[in-house]
Amino acid sequence: MPVTWDDLTGEERTALKRMNRGPYSDLSPALTERLMSLGLVVQRPGGPGISREGRELVIKTLLAARQDPAD
Repeated sequence: MPVTWDDLTGEERTALKRMNRGPYSDLSPALTERLMSLGLVVQRPGGPGISREGRELVIKTLLAARQDPAD
């Protein structure tokens, strides 16, 4: 079952949004493991990076927030 934005904690959401912009050096090992287990982060030669699924989740969420007339 795919992970939704609402399944994530605030810390996980913040980490993904920051990783979507580039390397995030403050990512803890525990948070890295959690996001990797969800398929949202992958291990790269330079360290952990956002996965395709993680990037799609962030972008979908940001676009939905822009289109929400309640904001």
